[in-house]
Amino acid sequence: MYPVENRGLNRKILVFSVVALLVSALFVSAGFWALSQSQNPQASTADPADFYLGVTTGGNVSEAKAVIDKVKGYTNIVAFTSLEVTTNRTSLEEVADYAYSNGLSFLVQMVYPSPFASLNFDPFEWASDAKVKYGGQFLGYYLYDEPGGNQLEGAGFIQFDSSSMPYDYRDAANTYVYYLYLQMRDFVKCTPLFTSDYALYWYDYEAGYDTVLCQLGWNNSRPLEIALCRGAAEMHNKSWGAILTWTYQHPPYMESASELYADMVTAYNAGAKYVLIFNYPQTGPYGVLNEDHFNAIEDFWNYASQTPQNKTSNTQKTAYVVPDNYGWGFRNLNEKIWGVWEADELSPALLSGVTGFVQTYGDGSDIIYGSPWTQAFYRLHYDRLIWWNSTE
Repeated sequence: MYPVENRGLNRKILVFSVVALLVSALFVSAGFWALSQSQNPQASTADPADFYLGVTTGGNVSEAKAVIDKVKGYTNIVAFTSLEVTTNRTSLEEVADYAYSNGLSFLVQMVYPSPFASLNFDPFEWASDAKVKYGGQFLGYYLYDEPGGNQLEGAGFIQFDSSSMPYDYRDAANTYVYYLYLQMRDFVKCTPLFTSDYALYWYDYEAGYDTVLCQLGWNNSRPLEIALCRGAAEMHNKSWGAILTWTYQHPPYMESASELYADMVTAYNAGAKYVLIFNYPQTGPYGVLNEDHFNAIEDFWNYASQTPQNKTSNTQKTAYVVPDNYGWGFRNLNEKIWGVWEADELSPALLSGVTGFVQTYGDGSDIIYGSPWTQAFYRLHYDRLIWWNSTE
């Protein structure tokens, strides 16, 4: 036992020793953490939580690398959309390695391996290997493009046309989903699947997509596209996002930097998990985007990093319900239903109802289909439904 007069001193020495040990441990731990961060290309403390912002790159390998170097400080995803690159294993792995080493997650546009495709490798095997090699930074395949939009316009990648006319709308919905699924099913087994679209989002999810990006561009109504895409994602328990695409069919193609920033904020505040900017064609050193666009993307990255995101802006948990199997774009009466039928007797009322609903609720609205699934499980997602034929 210490002499009484030394007890206070010894307590101070003991306390000082413990504090010194704790501080030393803290610095050591911080050093190991910093080292692990520097060695882990996935680590980024600035990334907004569970949100992805980035651009597409439709150029060759050198151009893709240049885009990555340009945006890697204020994005966390890149989408490789040049089939010249993604159908050649050597080129694909070169850009994928580069994205990975620079800390970016990435998507790979892919096609089905058929005699008409120029693939020189097995895409199913590659996806399995990529999960091991790149971990969570390989997010999946971007498979096919605008399947719903193509179907409505009756051109490109379609599942049926007037020469193989379905019996009715229900048959059309089943045919679209079935034949689209047949061309996706081998991919469904090996990796998450993404696409972008501007119509029939509900049926894209039915066919098996994990994420659909609604296209914000042209003169399309942003709230309408968000309501249709987010509603479909919500009822299918899937994720959704937005891709900001062309406003013009000619140079400069893209909207202004201020408009681009506003669209990114709109999508983010609406709850989009992914926001991509369509960066094509290669009109400049980094694609179609100019310095003002890149500055707007960086400004938005800072906004998203400092502003926590809500899952949805539909705070009232209200959805507008359209008829089951009604495969339409809900934009104008000139659009064909499922791409083969002219607008019918329901179309004017539906157009008016959807337009009024979106005008009332803005991007805080969801639009869903009145399927048996909706009727059975909507209470898990919404507090209130407004039916298209309701007098409310």
